[in-house]
Amino acid sequence: MPGGGVPGSVSGCGFFSQSPSMVPEHQWSAAGAAPGPFLGSVDGVPDRQRGVGASVSSASEAAAVDGGVAGPVTGVVVAGRGVTVEEQRPVASAEAAASGLSLAEAGPSTSDAERKCTAVWIIGHSFIHWAGERALLRPGGRHLGLGHLGVRVSWWGQRGMRWHQLLPFLSRLRSCPRRPDVMILHLGGNDVDTLPARQLLNIIKDDLRVLFDWFPSTRVVWSDVIPRPRCLASRRWTRGLAKFNRQMGKWVVSRGGQQILHGWVEVGCAGLFHKDKVHLSDVGWDLLLDDFAVCCESVLGLC
Repeated sequence: MPGGGVPGSVSGCGFFSQSPSMVPEHQWSAAGAAPGPFLGSVDGVPDRQRGVGASVSSASEAAAVDGGVAGPVTGVVVAGRGVTVEEQRPVASAEAAASGLSLAEAGPSTSDAERKCTAVWIIGHSFIHWAGERALLRPGGRHLGLGHLGVRVSWWGQRGMRWHQLLPFLSRLRSCPRRPDVMILHLGGNDVDTLPARQLLNIIKDDLRVLFDWFPSTRVVWSDVIPRPRCLASRRWTRGLAKFNRQMGKWVVSRGGQQILHGWVEVGCAGLFHKDKVHLSDVGWDLLLDDFAVCCESVLGLC
């Protein structure tokens, strides 16, 4: 959103830290680089302007996966969503340019240096897109100040992303030679208004069971949905959201994961939020990035 976008964005910046472009889901693809594909980011539409476009029944109701956990994805069918994910060959540079993708140069995926690195994937909607851009402006860079410790952070920020898009997206990455050691999920905020909290909780839990099966060695982290001042008229965004985050975090922790609480969030503090009352200010992005860095240190035993 160059020129008047969310604070933390860089006008005209070709940000390449693995933010999927706003392209149709069937064009989401992995370049095969480690720790993750290197995809560019193009302008999309604000979170709140995108329609659901499909029902959000859980993928675990019927997910036909060929090739096993580590094998290629051929014909993953997500029931009730009208989404079929088929195996896709690597995207050539010319194809990438035509489809709006920008692929960075990828080195060998099995080098000794890469084997020694710790891979962290941070996945989510526009909050992750803009947090990734903000990270580039900070001294620690996109690796959250942990690069000297061998941590490599891949940013997967899809503006407008909803929960039902997560598994079709991740199904493309199961054959990556370098699996993530840590996967931070900051997603679900665009779904709060669409479903009762209990139903959304059940859908997320069912899909995370699939994710645990696909990435059995990955530590999964639930990053709490951040309340939005613009939405406080709805009970779903006040008491309902607090209960939702508490139950979701407890469930992930009970399965060996971790929860990021974002204790600094105070919806009455205007300085933490952008003027749109949805996204964060520069101060807010910095605090969110600090949470991600502290989480990585804790999960990886670096502190």
